[in-house]
Amino acid sequence: MSFEAASERVLRFISFAATIMFVIGVLLTMTDIFLRSVSTLTVEGMVDIMQLCVLTGAMLAIPHAFLSDQHVAIDIFVEKMPGRLHLALRIVAAFLAIAFLTGVLWFSYEQALNEAHDRSQTIGIPMSWYWAPFLVGIALSVFANIVLAVQLWRHGLPVKAPE
Repeated sequence: MSFEAASERVLRFISFAATIMFVIGVLLTMTDIFLRSVSTLTVEGMVDIMQLCVLTGAMLAIPHAFLSDQHVAIDIFVEKMPGRLHLALRIVAAFLAIAFLTGVLWFSYEQALNEAHDRSQTIGIPMSWYWAPFLVGIALSVFANIVLAVQLWRHGLPVKAPE
């Protein structure tokens, strides 16, 4: 199995874990709504927990979106663009994403260190629990764009399946 294929499998698995975080958030919300409708009970710290679930889910799904070409593109321009120009722009875009995300990672890491001892408002979840998936997601997004740039350089544009 090639490096690119292995990378894609790992990022697909991580995006599946991200989906699980969204499902946990939905199930906890449903539980909270059910408890409120039949009693005076509630899920303690629901806002804090939901924020953590959504943040984790989103940040762990983004790297696979880069690698699987699930970002927004204006088809009317992309479809009419010459193949070589399209390829060159995709490679440039991957390098711009690498540069931008590396900067985000650096500054976010510094901010995470500043907030290392803070806790969430309701139930006191350590802020490092919020920063960890954010930083991992950004780092994996940098990695995904490196893999994407290598794939594009070595293999060219992926062949689109007929619709």
